[in-house]
This record gives sequence, structure tokens and C-alpha cells, in this order.
Amino acid sequence: MQWVSVKCRENTQISAISSPNRETILGRSGQHFKLNRFSGKVEFGSTAALVTSLENADIESVSEWLSDEKRVAFAVWDEGMIEEMGDNIYKLKLMPLQFVTIQLAPEVDNRMWTEIDPSSGNPVFKLQSIDFDPNIQVLPGLNVPASSFGIDIEVVGELRPSRNGNGVEGKIGFVTSGNLTPPMRLLPEQALKVASNIICKTISDFAISSFQKGARSKYREFQNQAS
Repeated sequence: MQWVSVKCRENTQISAISSPNRETILGRSGQHFKLNRFSGKVEFGSTAALVTSLENADIESVSEWLSDEKRVAFAVWDEGMIEEMGDNIYKLKLMPLQFVTIQLAPEVDNRMWTEIDPSSGNPVFKLQSIDFDPNIQVLPGLNVPASSFGIDIEVVGELRPSRNGNGVEGKIGFVTSGNLTPPMRLLPEQALKVASNIICKTISDFAISSFQKGARSKYREFQNQAS
């Protein structure tokens, strides 16, 4: 099957402080799906818990590790699919994903930084998307302009020392929305939901696996450098 590339660069420039959806996304657990038949707009996403124990960890060393945004950035995503852009911004790349008649391979620019939680005094690593390129490909013959999809993507995350101090815990979540093409509007809601669920599970499984592997590896490197 041949896909036809269509360029659709979006520049949302979401503020790392003022994103109105951040707390809503982080407050979810598991998959999210919403369809508006009247407007033809679909929205879906997923929020996953990140919980990982670290070898020979304690609250002091974990806090020191989290205090360096660059150190943690390369632990939360597969190293082959993240690129440092400067100014605390990192591009996260995803594998090709198919939603009915379109294929996407999103690249999302994220601002990553560390704040001190005033209630605990511990550092909290945060991630907030600021820009994205969905990299859309469509089936040939559909003759659908890129702008008609109206795709929006937001990614958020946070990470803090675990309560017992022997690891880290937090959440990473995303939500994407777009306009259904006329052929897609004819599909039953369940078919659209199944397609979105596959994407959500693929991304969540990848994020959790990458994080668990990366956090343990990068924390071990940090300990070796400190000793």
C-alpha cells in the first residue's frame, strides 16, 4: 500500500506554565476518547503512570538526579528517538501510527524543566509540549488537503522522588484531536474508538518501556559518575 505525504506543520506554542489542559491530562488514568458527530471532531489520548525503583537509591540521590533536566530528559524516552534542540527543549519522535485512512509519525517539541515542590521541598521534573509536526500520510486517491485534518497534539508529564525514596514516580500523558474526513464520518463510533485505542496502547507501552529502561540506566550512570 502506497501512502501520500502531506505537510501539516502546526505551531501551537503552548506555554509551559499556562497550558489549560495540563492538569486535566495528568489527572486522567488510562485511555480517553471523545467524538462529536455534529462537528466531525474526534479527540483521544492516554495517561500512564510511571513508577520505577532505582538500584541503591535514596531520597537525596534521587533528588539530585532529578534536579538536572538534561539528565532526566534522556531517561524518559528512547535515546534513538529524542533530540536536544537547546533552551531546555527536546524533540520526541514516535513510530508510524495508523488511524483509519491516515498514517502519522509525530514529532513533538517539549520544554523540560525542574521545579521545587513547595510542600515537600523535593524536585519535580516536568515536561510540556510546545510545538509538533504530525507528519501525515494519506491513502492515495483521497484528495484531502493537510489543513482539513486540523490536528492538535499535546504531551505533558511530571516525575518526582517516590514516597519511600527508592525510585521515581509520576505520569506522562497525551491528547490529540482532529477533524474526521467525510469518509471517516460514516464509520461507526466503535470502529473509531478501536483505532484510537490501538494508538493509545502503542504509545503508552512504548513510553513506559522506554522510561523504565532509561531511568535505571541513566541513574546507574549518574551513580557511577558520583562515586
